[in-house]
Amino acid sequence: MTSRLYDLQQLDTALAAALARRRGLDDGTAQRDIVAAATARLEDIARETATLHGRQRTLEMEIQSLRAKRIKIEREMYSGRVGNPKELTAMQEDVAAIGRHIAKLEDEELNLMEQLEGLEADRRAAEQERDAADAELERIVQAFARDSAAADAEIATLTARRQALAAEIDEDVLRRYDRLLEKKGGLAVVAVTGGVCGGCHVMIPQRLLSRLERDREMIATCDGCGRMLVVLADT
Repeated sequence: MTSRLYDLQQLDTALAAALARRRGLDDGTAQRDIVAAATARLEDIARETATLHGRQRTLEMEIQSLRAKRIKIEREMYSGRVGNPKELTAMQEDVAAIGRHIAKLEDEELNLMEQLEGLEADRRAAEQERDAADAELERIVQAFARDSAAADAEIATLTARRQALAAEIDEDVLRRYDRLLEKKGGLAVVAVTGGVCGGCHVMIPQRLLSRLERDREMIATCDGCGRMLVVLADT
């Protein structure tokens, strides 16, 4: 009986490890966040670029309008139709003011162009980051599909073996084993090696050890930790 319980323990230990590995597989959740952040960065750059382009078009239209206005005033000034000195002076001041305004708008337009150049460099860098993140996500997803399929197959095999072995064990003993398994953190049956419990590492009383050595199928528990004991070899 104890030999079957020990074999069942080995299967349960292997099954627990396989389940832990399955749970620990990277399904790409963290990488998806990285891809989303990179995509959001690209979208932010696109929106900022669109805003600057819109402002640039507005400036160009305003500059064109002011230039046309200046030309109109200058033509009127030099047409010979305006003879009043004060009126001519006022027109000259208007032309000068328009020129200053145009210069200010052109400076702003130049600054916008520099910003747009910087954004274009940012866009290329962000696009490379997004593409790299996408490629890494694809790699992770493929690895997850491969590794999870292998893990599921291993878990299915171990589960089937466990069910077959559990069917050979007395139901009362199996229930006792299952309770211990849950209570003792997945370790219900331990081997005695050198007279020491493999669970809590305390010495087994010699009298009990002798009985276990004589009857390898005897079910006994450790006084220290309460786990079931099995002697696999002479001690």
